[in-house]
Amino acid sequence: MRVPSPPKLVVALASALALLAVLASPASAVSVDMEVGGGTLVVAGNTFDLTPGPGGGEESPCADNPNTLALNTDTPSAGRWTVTGGFSVSFRLGTPPAGPWYKADIIINGSGTYSGSAPTYTLATASPNHLTFQVRLYEVGVGDCAKDASNLKCIVAGRAVSTSGTFSGTLPSPSVGDSATVSGSTNVAGGLALVTSSCSAPFVSWNGQHATLTGLVLNVV
Repeated sequence: MRVPSPPKLVVALASALALLAVLASPASAVSVDMEVGGGTLVVAGNTFDLTPGPGGGEESPCADNPNTLALNTDTPSAGRWTVTGGFSVSFRLGTPPAGPWYKADIIINGSGTYSGSAPTYTLATASPNHLTFQVRLYEVGVGDCAKDASNLKCIVAGRAVSTSGTFSGTLPSPSVGDSATVSGSTNVAGGLALVTSSCSAPFVSWNGQHATLTGLVLNVV
């Protein structure tokens, strides 16, 4: 993955330091794989471009973890959705990006409702989960990109509530090429400000900060 300026952090855009357990899909649910297609995350004054792939920056030294994002839609109880899973990305901070490389391992767990009909539905998150996330940030060496307790720089968790959302395609049985676009914030009713643990510079200031997610794109693959 290439890291442009501002650096990429495919996150999403997951309770406090321990995530809620991944929701079990009901027997009647339709489940499809998804991947992040773009968006912007602003956290503690840092702006991250969520668009994957080459972006004109330098090549990341670390391979991404396998993408395990999945979307579940209830059938016949149409109108509810969940998205769960994990992914990772490497990035550098600064403008232009400089200094050490970091790797972010991300887990998300979201749930909500949809309304409307094809081709475009309205999406909203719903309590208690909304869109909860946990990010484990490691400072990695260019040589091996090894991750362990010695180079764990921060654990960050929070909960975002959707401020807008759409799904283009057909529900409750989405197809390859369908996509969801969601924006949200931790700084609205139902949201949870960032909670951090085991943090060192430059992430120590993130505790209690808020995050804003704009245009997170999730594509059905």
